Amino acid sequence: MIDIPAIRWGKPYESLEKATIVHFETGEELATLHQTNPGLVQRDMRRAQRARDILREIPSSELISMVIEAADLYLNADLPLGSGSQTPEDFVHYQSATTGLPEHMCRANMDKNHFVLTNMGEVLEALTRGLDLDILARGHGVEERGVPVSYQAQAPVIGPACPAKRSRSTPVKATSARRFSPPAPGA
Repeated sequence: MIDIPAIRWGKPYESLEKATIVHFETGEELATLHQTNPGLVQRDMRRAQRARDILREIPSSELISMVIEAADLYLNADLPLGSGSQTPEDFVHYQSATTGLPEHMCRANMDKNHFVLTNMGEVLEALTRGLDLDILARGHGVEERGVPVSYQAQAPVIGPACPAKRSRSTPVKATSARRFSPPAPGA
């Protein structure tokens, strides 16, 4: 059985609260997922601005390159997961086992995710209508057509929230996540 710690600021965190991830049909225990609580999230949010500042030091083009590298690792590599590691085939098997989605559809979803992530530069170019992404990082600049623009972040971070009432599928999403953590700046 896989033991998956919570990840706090890129480091594994062993929690006292754990959820057992089971096969959707047989009930077989497949993994243990460490849980966090609102107090930990609140404590971690105190460092959110620092994390944003570090990310702002990395040029947009380099961030996009990191995303592309992560996409290739997601699709092809044996990645660390909790107390062990996970191959792409393992990922497909576990995702299918915990969600009921057929394995061929899990593979197809991996391919779609890979396609989007490897084309992130083009996706962002289309969404911003060709805006220089460094303008978003700086918060101001001049568009290609000579119009001054400015942007202000409304929060230092964004993140998903799980519903308070846990459904059968809530922890599944965390189990089926394949992660890639690029090295910290200056590491």
